[in-house]
Amino acid sequence: MKSSNKYRRGFRTLARLATLCLLLAGCAKFCGQSHKDMTPEQVVEAYLNIAFNMEVPSERTRLASLTAGKLRQAIDTAPEEIIKAAYVDRRYNLKSYSVIERRDRTPRETEITFRLVYSDLGSTTSPVAADAAALVTTDNTVNVIREKGIWYIQDVVGSKTAIDFPLSAEGRIEAKPGVVGPDPDSAPDATP
Repeated sequence: MKSSNKYRRGFRTLARLATLCLLLAGCAKFCGQSHKDMTPEQVVEAYLNIAFNMEVPSERTRLASLTAGKLRQAIDTAPEEIIKAAYVDRRYNLKSYSVIERRDRTPRETEITFRLVYSDLGSTTSPVAADAAALVTTDNTVNVIREKGIWYIQDVVGSKTAIDFPLSAEGRIEAKPGVVGPDPDSAPDATP
C-alpha cells in the first residue's frame, strides 16, 4: 500500500513537472518570440508597442531593428532630442491600436493597415486636460518587406500621423534625400 502511494505521488510530481515544462515552452514560443519568427502583423504590433511605451531615446535601437530602408535611416539619423519629442514626451493618451487589414503584394512584400484611437492632449504650449481632449481615430498603412527571411517595416504608405511613425513635418523626423545604402548590421548576400 505504501509503495503504491509513493508511485502515485511520484507520477503526480512528474505530471506537474511535465505540465510546467509545456507551459514554459509555450510561453517561450509566444511570449519571447524572436524577430525572425514574426509575421508582418506581429512586426507592426511590436513596433507600435515599443513606440508607445518608450521611456528613453536610446530605445530607438529596438525600433530600428524592426525597420529597413528610409524608415530605418530616418530613425538612425534623427537627433536624440527629436526622438525624445516624438516618442518619449508624448502629447497623446493612447486608447487602443489594432491591425485591421493585410494586403499581400508579393511573397516578399505586404501592406499592413492598422487603427489607432487616442486622446489628443494638445501641444506643450497649449495643453489640453485628458478629460477634455478630443478622441482621434486614424488608420495608417505601412509597407512591410521580407529580407533574408525576416520581415521589416520599410515605409509608411498611408497617412503619416505624428504619433505612430513620426516621419512627417509634424513629427519632425525626416528621411534624408539620397540613395539608401545597405543595412550595416546585415551581412552581404553571397553571389555565385
